[in-house]
Amino acid sequence: MSLLKPVFATTATSNTESTVTEQSESAITSSKTSPKRDDASFEKENPNQQYIYEVEYKGISIGEMKQEYRWKGKNVAVNSVADFSFLLFSFGGSQQSDVYWNELQQLFLSRSFFRESIGFSTVDMTAKFDETGHHSQIVNNGDKSEYTNEDGPIVDFNTINLQISEGLKVGKTDFEFFMQTSDDIAHYFFEVKGKEMIKTKFGEMEAYRVQQVRKKDRTFIAWFAPQFDHQMVKFEYERRVLDIDGELIKYSTDF
Repeated sequence: MSLLKPVFATTATSNTESTVTEQSESAITSSKTSPKRDDASFEKENPNQQYIYEVEYKGISIGEMKQEYRWKGKNVAVNSVADFSFLLFSFGGSQQSDVYWNELQQLFLSRSFFRESIGFSTVDMTAKFDETGHHSQIVNNGDKSEYTNEDGPIVDFNTINLQISEGLKVGKTDFEFFMQTSDDIAHYFFEVKGKEMIKTKFGEMEAYRVQQVRKKDRTFIAWFAPQFDHQMVKFEYERRVLDIDGELIKYSTDF
């Protein structure tokens, strides 16, 4: 939500970025270590994927979010797009991320991303990360800055989506992220609260309930379904005047 950042998916405006974007942007570590993965396993298990979500504000449809993954071995190009309209006001954005599986750290890491958004504010941002993930270089609307984080790799929200999905596959229940924003590194925590049977446009299915924790000023809950490669199929986000929810309405591997 990324907004976009899917919520975890694309980004829309500065206000959106500090809210829904927070969910999607972050970097991740976990209490458990993933088993070794090789290029073939990612190629075999993760075809190119497109997820389209309908997004509502207080029950009123305001548009769609799109999340696309194009895999090549341990590398994946991620494209997130949000297109919203409310009360005759249009806003939205997109983010393209270059993500890869780091064999040494057994994590997905961000190489770079490009973000642009329109609406409440205009963002034109590029980010590059070193091979450890602990250092980033940012150009935001022409202003350059650098960040270093010794506590863990810095990632973007697209990488977070991938790492949560991968973590769920191997039984992880706690996630910690250091996410690159336009002017800071945000620190987020998520916990798996269990499995639930949920109703979706694709029928009833089992999904993991993942909730943001250690943030008293907001509520963010997302459901990730094994039926869709452990990707997000529904989400709810509330903070101040925001009351947003989304649901997967279309899935494709041919786009």
